[in-house]
Amino acid sequence: MHIVEHSDLRAWLRETRSLTALHAAIGRKSVDGSYLHEVLGVPHHLQFVVARLAAERAGVLDEGALDSIPFYSLCRGLFLPLSGLTAERAAHHFGVVSDPPLDTAAKDALLQRFLAKEIGLGPLQKVACVLGDPFFGKPSTMRRDSLVRLLMSVTLRGRREFLDRLAVVGDVAVLFAEARPSLRIDPPLTAAEVLETLRLVTAERRAEQYDILRSLVLRCGKLEAYFLAKLLLRKGGFGFEYQGPYLARMLAEHFGVDADVVTQAMALTDVFEVTKRLSEQGEEGLRSIRLQPLVPVRPALAGGTVDELKRFPVWVERKYDGVRLMLHKSSDARGAILCGAYTRNRGDWLELVAGLSQSVQSLPCRSAIIDGELHGFVPTPRGARPATVYDVHQFVQGDRSRPLQLRYAAFDLLFVDGQDWTGQPLSRRRERLQALFANVAGSFLPVPCALAEGQLASNAEDLNRLYQHFRAQGYEGVIAKDLGGRYRLASRDATWLKRKPAMTLDLALIGAVFAVTEKERHGMFGSYVIAARNEQGAFEDIGDVAGVDRQRDLEIQGEIMREGLITGRRIERASASGARSGLELRPHIVATLRFEGVVKDNITGRLSLRSPALVYLRSDKPVAEVDSTRTLEELYLRQRVG
Repeated sequence: MHIVEHSDLRAWLRETRSLTALHAAIGRKSVDGSYLHEVLGVPHHLQFVVARLAAERAGVLDEGALDSIPFYSLCRGLFLPLSGLTAERAAHHFGVVSDPPLDTAAKDALLQRFLAKEIGLGPLQKVACVLGDPFFGKPSTMRRDSLVRLLMSVTLRGRREFLDRLAVVGDVAVLFAEARPSLRIDPPLTAAEVLETLRLVTAERRAEQYDILRSLVLRCGKLEAYFLAKLLLRKGGFGFEYQGPYLARMLAEHFGVDADVVTQAMALTDVFEVTKRLSEQGEEGLRSIRLQPLVPVRPALAGGTVDELKRFPVWVERKYDGVRLMLHKSSDARGAILCGAYTRNRGDWLELVAGLSQSVQSLPCRSAIIDGELHGFVPTPRGARPATVYDVHQFVQGDRSRPLQLRYAAFDLLFVDGQDWTGQPLSRRRERLQALFANVAGSFLPVPCALAEGQLASNAEDLNRLYQHFRAQGYEGVIAKDLGGRYRLASRDATWLKRKPAMTLDLALIGAVFAVTEKERHGMFGSYVIAARNEQGAFEDIGDVAGVDRQRDLEIQGEIMREGLITGRRIERASASGARSGLELRPHIVATLRFEGVVKDNITGRLSLRSPALVYLRSDKPVAEVDSTRTLEELYLRQRVG
């Protein structure tokens, strides 16, 4: 006779790795969790995920449900290359040797290999990895303070100690890496084990969440702990840029379906639902995803500038400087009406705009989805002027310090009375929209609604005349549209072309970074640190401008020497090839910079310019008159909601 000891059970579990055994019963009594943990050494998070998976699958648990590549391999092979961390930072934080950050082509190739390779993760899990979202689109329950509290329970160190250290490193994920004693821990976590735990843990009570996540952290090495924190915050910095058309194309290639069908489906729902349907039903599963009121969608966006226009005539309409809103109206058989007003990011602003619901209800139709812009006018002693997007946004958010008269301009129709109009040409959509608004034009409404003004342009001279007309009225510019084009949801439409003044800012040069190239056309400095004024009048670093030619560099150097602008302090600037040294400058030189847009860092919230280029130096402008950080905030806001 052999008496089974605890050591026998531990050896058997290590050998079989049986998930079913973790959740089975002895006789009529279920195995106690504390017994599994304390005696058999089964981590708390593993007990949790096995029990929840069994419950999801009606007690039938696949023994290979958590079999996949190690989580460390996922972090090292995917997350680290996509994170943008320099080799120096990776070596400092984790003690690993890594390659320099990938360029766009290399990222594309990596993601294509990742989606195609069999690594024990399903398509949904792979998309979650690419987007850095293990919660499949649902909100995370963890914030920075929550993670600090979690670390306190793991390390038994005080909150103040962590906050002081956080002020130095600036990233709570770095604290997680520093809290772990080694790069790797055996036996390794599997990627599926981590992803499934994170997906399921959000439904638990707070105290239970901490117990489960503490168990995960204790099984992580430095690299794994760092990216675990990033995943918990959904701020991976290694996936969010792949949403939209790029991800639609990748999914279309992976599943062998039409990219336009995937793009359309992603506009009507989220990428996780699209991936699920492709996995289960193929392309046919996407065709049942239909446009319907009260289901927010992403609008079409202009795909270029009028410089690319090759064919006339085109429809040219006023470009409003406001907040893009999709108005939804839905009526049931009893006449009950519900409305929505959705932003580009699918947030409902109906309750934020007083009276807008009544205005939408007044439209003479049972159901509709209308694309347009919430704009307004600001009264001034010289008469009303068009409001900026910043004015509109502040007013809607509750700032009543400046009076504002809100308006809504409709410029496209997607759906009306049960019919999807996105496949119809713009000329027909415009005619139907005009008929819809003819009945409310001139009516007293809490938020007046009207058709966006425009006119047909037969040639480039017509287009220029209309642009100058709308600019003289104080508007942002024009949009030129092909009258034969269909409405392309969630896409940058190549037949929608905009014209507005080039984006430029006058900024101060507050640092000069030494060049690392030996090419003759370059000067001493390879780039300059640029700054805007904040509300206190101080100069705030908003990034770097590179690509300054030798002649312009010599001109700047001459000004630096003449005015004695070098403070004597050395600076270091991060770059893809590592840290570069430079010199701090006293703010004096003003430069006009052209740029493509404003970007916001997901972690720090810092705003900077996308692809800035130095146009010319402003010797006529004092440094006290450079553009402000508020102007930068307005531009960023216009990108998000305009």
